[in-house]
Parts: sequence; structure tokens; C-alpha cells
Amino acid sequence: MREWDEHSNDVSKIMPDKEKAKSLLELVKLREKDLKNKSDEFATLIIEGYYEQIKELITAIMSIDGYKTVSHELLVGYLARFYTEFSAAEIYLIDQLRKTRNDIDYRGILINPEYLKRNKANILAIIAKLKEITSNKFRA
Repeated sequence: MREWDEHSNDVSKIMPDKEKAKSLLELVKLREKDLKNKSDEFATLIIEGYYEQIKELITAIMSIDGYKTVSHELLVGYLARFYTEFSAAEIYLIDQLRKTRNDIDYRGILINPEYLKRNKANILAIIAKLKEITSNKFRA
């Protein structure tokens, strides 16, 4: 993970964009439906889908906050810097998922279903927390 740096070439200050955030929330809902009935046989696709949901939720939060980045590392760094309700262990897990997703997409690795079993509850808790933060931003 890279520490958040709003002066990085990978970061842009934008007008807050709640419409983009709403669209991303709809995409997250679609991913949830898609993953709902998958068995552990599909652990690789499930883990990839969970990471994509997390990425989209952080992107939605950043959109509402008035930032965007092309760097997945900086997405995690942004969350670590500004959302202290996430523990170091949760940030570590998100960053581990980022790396795992890259290994899946770029190296073709397959995820052992045991990894999914060990981490599923914590991943779903992170997703729920991100959804709550995003929903609260719409009310603000």
C-alpha cells in the first residue's frame, strides 16, 4: 500500500460526484447477487469479486469526498489515512486482497477455498462497513 498523497500524479481533486457513487453502489449490488450462490469451488472468483466490491466502495467514498485516483494502492492509502474506523488489521486485509486480485488477474493464480473460509467473515464485515460509510455520506 502507498501512503495517501494528494499531490501524487495518480490523484485528482474533483467536484464531489454523488451520481458516480450511486452508480458504483448499484454495481456493488450486482456483484453481491452474482456471488451469493457461488460455492467454495469458485473461491478465486469470489475473492476477486469481494475485492472489486471493496474497490468500488472506496472509489464511491472518494467520489463523494471529491477525489479520484487510478492507483489501487492509493485507494487503500486513502482509506487508511481518512477513515480511522478501520483497524490496521482491516487495512492489511484490504491490501492483501488487492495483491491477491493482481495475482489472479495478472499471474493466473487460483485461490485455495481454505483462504476464503478463513477470511470471508472479515471481508464481509469490511464491505458492510464501507457500505454504511457510503450510505451515511448520502445522508450528510
